[in-house]
Amino acid sequence: MDIKNNILKRNISYGLVYKFLTLSLTFLIVPLLIQGLGVENYGVWVTIFSVFGWVYLLDLGIGNGVKNNLTIEMLNKNYIEASQYITTAFVIIAFISFSFFLVFSSLIYIIDLSTLLNINQEEWFLKVIFFITLVFFSINFIFSLYKQLFYSVQKSSYVELSNFLYNALVFIQVYVVSNYFTNSLLKVAIIYGFSNLIIGLVWNLLFFYQQPKLEFKIKNFRKHKIKEITGIGIDFFIIQICLLVILMSDNLIISSLLDPTEVASYNNVYKVFQVYLVVSTVILTPLWTLYTDAFQKKDFNWIINTIKRLNMLFLVLIVAVVLTIYYSEEILFFWIKEKLYYSKYLFLFMGIFVLVRVYGDIYFYFLNGIGKIRLQLILFIIGAVINVPLSILFVTKFHLGNSGVILATIVSLASFVFIMPLQTYFILKKSMEKNEGTFK
Repeated sequence: MDIKNNILKRNISYGLVYKFLTLSLTFLIVPLLIQGLGVENYGVWVTIFSVFGWVYLLDLGIGNGVKNNLTIEMLNKNYIEASQYITTAFVIIAFISFSFFLVFSSLIYIIDLSTLLNINQEEWFLKVIFFITLVFFSINFIFSLYKQLFYSVQKSSYVELSNFLYNALVFIQVYVVSNYFTNSLLKVAIIYGFSNLIIGLVWNLLFFYQQPKLEFKIKNFRKHKIKEITGIGIDFFIIQICLLVILMSDNLIISSLLDPTEVASYNNVYKVFQVYLVVSTVILTPLWTLYTDAFQKKDFNWIINTIKRLNMLFLVLIVAVVLTIYYSEEILFFWIKEKLYYSKYLFLFMGIFVLVRVYGDIYFYFLNGIGKIRLQLILFIIGAVINVPLSILFVTKFHLGNSGVILATIVSLASFVFIMPLQTYFILKKSMEKNEGTFK
């Protein structure tokens, strides 16, 4: 128990420091982009970036599948098996990335992007930006597997460090371009893609340098490992697709039904509240593999005590979110230095969304760590099916503006607040009784 707590404390403490630095850079980058691109073009970039952000969710659940299997193999010191999982995962993701590139490069050529996204830009220029961003994202998609590798060896703080260095590279380049050159969407796309590529290359090399017993060699590829990785991975993939629809379609819907300036205001409010999501992720992420380890060792008391402490922290979060809702406009004006229009209920709904999301995540990380995801799979499918129609309904019929989109997200995720804690309770209760323990 002490070992797991020490690992958790180390990852959280370092992770929070790196995440604070990352958030600081993120908040500094946004005003530079708005100043250099203008509000409308900034909204265009946010829309484009969110579209290609989906690529990281389209890995057929390979990342999470290899993380769970690799954690168990590392726990048992089966380094040959672990190397086979790593190589097989890289090969599968490379294949997916190549397929993704072929499909989406064709779609970019065929689709009228300016009409689809309601963007006032010349079509050829949009296609160039989309294609360059696609090239970078397809390559970075492969290298991004390093995050799951570091998670599996319980070094999540290294992932947060990589995020900080990535944002540092972006900030330096955006600052230089904004102050000494003419800013443009094309330059911004290249800056983001190039920075991600550099960090991905370096961090993959760093992982294998720190883990000399693990090897990436084509001879380690094992066809039968594909099924082992994608068995639970397919369920993770479907969940990721549902999350994509629920969480990442917002900017597209707003841009299509309203306009890019509404995307900018929505994104700014989201970034203010995103601080809480980011901090919760730093705290919860190292728990995924620790839950896997604890459940394998039947250390149920540690799991229960950890979840209790997380619920106490959630009470602190409620107070912080309420204060942020109340002072949101002042925070935004201090940060952006511009008066933008914000929908009437946007601050309130964004705060509620954060609470719903974080409370669900407290239980998701445990359930994902032990591979019990079938129930949440069903709930995510239901949420994804109702999300877009609800967004359209709230925006067009109830005239809620961009706040209607986040309200639809809240409704889509609301069931998790009640059902996930109950599932966790019954799983732990049954496991304790099976092992002649007492559930408290």
